[in-house]
Amino acid sequence: MAYRVDLVSGKRSQRRIGICELSNGISAPRSVRDLSASIHGGGEFHYDPRFLIYRDRLFIHYNNHSRTRPNRIFVVELDVDTLEAKSTARPLELDGQRQEIEKNWMLFEHEGDLFAVYRIAPHTILQLDLAGSGSVHCGRRYETAWDVSIYADRYGVPCGGAPPVRRGEQYVSFFHSRIQVGALRHLLPLWPKGWLARLPRYPAAILRRVYWQLDQRYYYGGAYTFAATPPFEPIAIHQEPLLRPEWERPYSGRRRSNQTARAVVYPCGAIDESPDRWLLSYGLHDEACCLRRFSQSEVTS
Repeated sequence: MAYRVDLVSGKRSQRRIGICELSNGISAPRSVRDLSASIHGGGEFHYDPRFLIYRDRLFIHYNNHSRTRPNRIFVVELDVDTLEAKSTARPLELDGQRQEIEKNWMLFEHEGDLFAVYRIAPHTILQLDLAGSGSVHCGRRYETAWDVSIYADRYGVPCGGAPPVRRGEQYVSFFHSRIQVGALRHLLPLWPKGWLARLPRYPAAILRRVYWQLDQRYYYGGAYTFAATPPFEPIAIHQEPLLRPEWERPYSGRRRSNQTARAVVYPCGAIDESPDRWLLSYGLHDEACCLRRFSQSEVTS
């Protein structure tokens, strides 16, 4: 299991990746490693690791959050015996325009080729080329328009989460979405953009905290399926979230790593325990790693 570690000491913060083996009962971690200590060439801040198995090789991909604009996503090969980076981290470079902050391109192998879900709606698929060294070229390959409003109108636009897992003739992918909550959220469109940077430090800090209170969010976890043949057309989206923050224990009250996230469930990885179960890993309130099993009927109904 790979996971993010938030380290805060005074005004200095770090984001690193830890990695460990789990016992057969998937309960007790062992052989805990500081994976970030072995990563070179991939920046100092390591967020949101995701596993990838490609041609029987093990990789991790992660992002640097918002440390650059646009932010960057890196992939690095791992040594399965030492649980350390085996190669220098390589940035993923996308052809054409992209958003400033994108955290979860969901990489997956399909019949020897490497793809990524870049966006769920429209369903946008990238093809990646890991040959050579240096930057990894990512090109837009397929795009399919489809209607996800039955979910998005209530729980927010589906965004990245756990990498797709093939099950028969379809892929299953678990995603996150978010909605704004709070009585004052309707004032957000009136908030001037970019002016905090021009204010003195302490007034800006006070007003930033006001903004955070206006922009409080709930995060949910859902699931959708798409065809296991190119162009990987979407099949269906689960109408209700599988993960809801209100079903979980409350936030502990520690310092939040994301001040706008009031309550968070965030899908990170999935294992197909055929014939009728799924094991899902997810982050809870940016402070805990959780595992939960779902039946096949819960995921696809």
